[in-house]
Amino acid sequence: MKNFNKLTIFLIPIGIAVNVVGGQLAVLLKLPVFLDSIGTIVVGALCGAWPGVLVGLGCGLINAISLPTLLPYTVIGMLFGVIASFLAKKNMFDKFWKALINGPCIALISTCIAVPITATLYGGFVGTGASVIVTTLMAAGWDVVPATFVSELSSELMDKVICLIIIYFVLKAMPARFVVKLPNSKYFIKEEQ
Repeated sequence: MKNFNKLTIFLIPIGIAVNVVGGQLAVLLKLPVFLDSIGTIVVGALCGAWPGVLVGLGCGLINAISLPTLLPYTVIGMLFGVIASFLAKKNMFDKFWKALINGPCIALISTCIAVPITATLYGGFVGTGASVIVTTLMAAGWDVVPATFVSELSSELMDKVICLIIIYFVLKAMPARFVVKLPNSKYFIKEEQ
């Protein structure tokens, strides 16, 4: 647990708050995106996998209070923390084009985990904006699994590309004197040395 310095502990609730605000905004506006992973990925990238997992867990539990159907997806949020730490170690946040590649990769992983949950537990309808796509495809004669896959993948692609672009600019805007105090700083500040 060497990743848990005081600044990391301070960033965990901030990451949860960023996720909850983004997620609740998307649910309230019935947007076909989720916007609930920005805090998890930023904390996972800067602080390591375990702090990112805690942000994903906290966000999932809080979002489930207002929409309990989101609870099974908490595992995906936790996985984002692990993926973000891995991508940071591979320097996948240092260039804009890499951020654009990260989005579809994370979206595909998320879709592969979310489709079985959505199709088996909820018949393709979770109550988010993505349910509109499932409804349309099923009305056109599609089965629940392919309709859910197309819905999840299109929503995840849009969501993760937008999130990763935001995350890229957030990470680039952070001053080096702040980032150097975080466990994964060596993956972000070596260009400036």
